[in-house]
Amino acid sequence: MKLPFFKQKTKTDPKDEVYLALDMGTEFVKALVFQVDFVSQEIIVRGYGKTRQHSTAMQGAMIVNIENVVNACDRAIGEALHSADEHARKKIHVPTDSATDKAEFHTPIPTKAIVGIAGELVQGITIMADYSREDPNSKIDENEMNEVISHVKQQAFADAVVDIAEDLGITPDSLQELSTKINSTYIDGVKVDNPLGFTGKDVTYRVFSTFAPSLHVNSLREIAASLGLEILSIEVEPYAISRAIKGSRDKNFAAIILDIGGGTTDVAVVDKGGIVGTKMFAFGGRVFSKRLAKDLDLELQDAEQLKLDYSDGKLGNAEQEKVKKALAKDLPVWCEGVELALSELDDLENYPLQIYMCGGTSALVDLREAMIEYPWLQVLPFLKYPKTSLLFPNQLIDINDETKSVISPADIAPLALARMIFDLV
Repeated sequence: MKLPFFKQKTKTDPKDEVYLALDMGTEFVKALVFQVDFVSQEIIVRGYGKTRQHSTAMQGAMIVNIENVVNACDRAIGEALHSADEHARKKIHVPTDSATDKAEFHTPIPTKAIVGIAGELVQGITIMADYSREDPNSKIDENEMNEVISHVKQQAFADAVVDIAEDLGITPDSLQELSTKINSTYIDGVKVDNPLGFTGKDVTYRVFSTFAPSLHVNSLREIAASLGLEILSIEVEPYAISRAIKGSRDKNFAAIILDIGGGTTDVAVVDKGGIVGTKMFAFGGRVFSKRLAKDLDLELQDAEQLKLDYSDGKLGNAEQEKVKKALAKDLPVWCEGVELALSELDDLENYPLQIYMCGGTSALVDLREAMIEYPWLQVLPFLKYPKTSLLFPNQLIDINDETKSVISPADIAPLALARMIFDLV
């Protein structure tokens, strides 16, 4: 197996550390090369690359061919490093044909990565932890927060794992905890962004835990090892996206986020600035491509291209109507999948009135139209019809894209993954 972009490793000064965010989707691998300004709390995008997966690499966001995924990741990372080098030259106005030693524009190869995970077998649960502090005047420290998380795990994890395993149809010992995070805190009834250093008596933590099959997690680790990468963390993508939206931690923020990829639709719900839960179901853009292939008698690859041309408005009226008619057959089923995913999050009296859509398949305007036309008031407790809109990269917080190239709703996930580095320090 040839990995041209991972033959050599070079040591870099800590302040110049280059990191990688890696989103291994069903249709595409997306790689983001970035640095971190910890003073201004800002992600600096240096380069971005995207390459199509082999048709047999993934199935419903699950890895089924490790070698094919490794090769796609290597190409995507190579593209990201190339774009970073090109941007560096433009930044200091060096012509691309200059005889200047190109080595001085060589972006250091990242060795540390934040890796995304998604798919219908990835499950997230929210656990509320309430307690009264013995000394209200003492400041909350990391030891106290870690004790809360440890207590939650001891009291609630056993039953939660059994329930999740039963839902997925696997044994509890096949599941692995990905992460457990405190994603919102109330002290004496007041929401705070970070409880560290605060005093108070009555504390409520909303703890969000995620689990995935060990087979899936181990596949990600094997891919990272093949690429010479150290995994800093494996992050559930809908969670990362919901945390990255501007204002998403504010106590008045509420939204439903739909990340619609090639193999799955990932759903996250935020209420009062905290994650209520995440759900995934195996219905993404590939279903629509297969529909076009069947109804219009096309090869799958040609159907995929036709879908992209349709999304970009490149088709004539007659062909456009044929595509629209074919897509309409599966839209109600997709909406019902969203409804079912939302209905399984039972910690809400009323659902958020803002729906954000991102991911590659969100480019299909038919999806937004279907969401707007769906009878939400009749099937779920919405106070009024929700507003549906696309989520763009400029709506994420703490992102400085120096390349000015990451502009599509399809490219939200790697940016959100990069931003999760602030949860690790």
